[in-house]
Amino acid sequence: MNKRTITLLLVFALLSIFGIISIQIYWVRRAFDANRKQNEQKIQVALQNIAEKIADYSKTTLPSQSPINQLSSDYYTVSVNCEIDAAILEYFLKSEFSKRNIQTDFEYGIYDCDSEKMVYGSYISLNQKNNASKNIKKELPKWEGQNYYFGVRFPSVSSQLVSEMDIWIFLSIILLLVIFFLVYGMFFIITQRQFSQAQKQFINNITHELKTPISILGIAAKVLINNELENNKLEKKQNQERKNQYAIIVKEQTERLNSQVEKLVELLMLERSSYVPLSLEKINLQKIIQETIQSFELEILAKQDFQHPIFKIQFEDIENEIFIKADKVHFQNMIHNLLENAFKYNQKQPVINISILKLSKNKLILSIKDNGVGIDKKFQKRVFDKFFRVQSNDIHTTKGFGLGLSYIKQVVKAHSWRIYLESKVEEGSTFSIHIVYS
Repeated sequence: MNKRTITLLLVFALLSIFGIISIQIYWVRRAFDANRKQNEQKIQVALQNIAEKIADYSKTTLPSQSPINQLSSDYYTVSVNCEIDAAILEYFLKSEFSKRNIQTDFEYGIYDCDSEKMVYGSYISLNQKNNASKNIKKELPKWEGQNYYFGVRFPSVSSQLVSEMDIWIFLSIILLLVIFFLVYGMFFIITQRQFSQAQKQFINNITHELKTPISILGIAAKVLINNELENNKLEKKQNQERKNQYAIIVKEQTERLNSQVEKLVELLMLERSSYVPLSLEKINLQKIIQETIQSFELEILAKQDFQHPIFKIQFEDIENEIFIKADKVHFQNMIHNLLENAFKYNQKQPVINISILKLSKNKLILSIKDNGVGIDKKFQKRVFDKFFRVQSNDIHTTKGFGLGLSYIKQVVKAHSWRIYLESKVEEGSTFSIHIVYS
């Protein structure tokens, strides 16, 4: 499946998810609104009946216009042309709401137009655990321009309506779970595709790395064989020099093949285990770093035929010696890999600066800074992934399998340390290892 097809499928999946969520929200809101309107109609019918019963009880007539006025989603006022008996009103409210199956707690207040104040208020709980009415002195909003009226408020009507939509809530939760697993599946597909691409690139790299020395060895062997056959035709001295040159080539390529095989063995070890086994010992931090730098410098000088060095490694040491518990071999390999990367990914004269910053009695930061090509911000989170290599026009320009930083990350993790990367393109990178020691 090519990149374009996967991209189209992901876009389609995201649009589908957005559409499903939008439709679900639309129907839930419609269901809530329908439930609310139905509840409001039941309340208004109940209040109309209560107003009529109060008018019959008081032998009065109701106003010509509708006595019910809904001032908000949870507050209603009912106008009557007579004084209101609180006990009678409460009885009518309870009985009528019970008849209409209105199970929401409510509070009511009676307004006396002569004194222009609320003369009585009470909170009615329909909860079985709290059936008793509680008298409260709560001022309900005044309805201007009316003679006698009472107000009813349902403070928990919204939560009550939501609780009645249990089937919609259940279906919404199921839908969210389905969407979650769908999104997880999408990210899993993307991750697997990236891993597959990394493996493909790894196979291409290793094929190139192994074919090159093999082909060079074949050429060298062929020349040496022909050289033996032409021994009588050439000067002995020239023949010997030629043999020496190709013998050196054979030696170098054999070492290169051996190095690639060792890296493959290292890869297999990393694949078989999610952790790096450690053999902890007390080591002198500065001494180990100095030894690793010296060994690396000799390696680079040997590759440059011990000519005038075209690189610079600076170690900013501190006065007091620091001893930490670490695996000496893995620690040296980690420093060596960081130095090797600083050389490989550099298009000018390499300058590397190693420094130690002591934070406290048992905490320090070991930093390795280079002046290399740097790493783009979009790749910085993935550089520690196995097989990952920053994309370039020619993947074989810089040798490697994309295992170095992954190995470093595992070594740091095994020691319970932390590693951070700061990098800018064309300016270089800084790897900071936060070390906790005792």
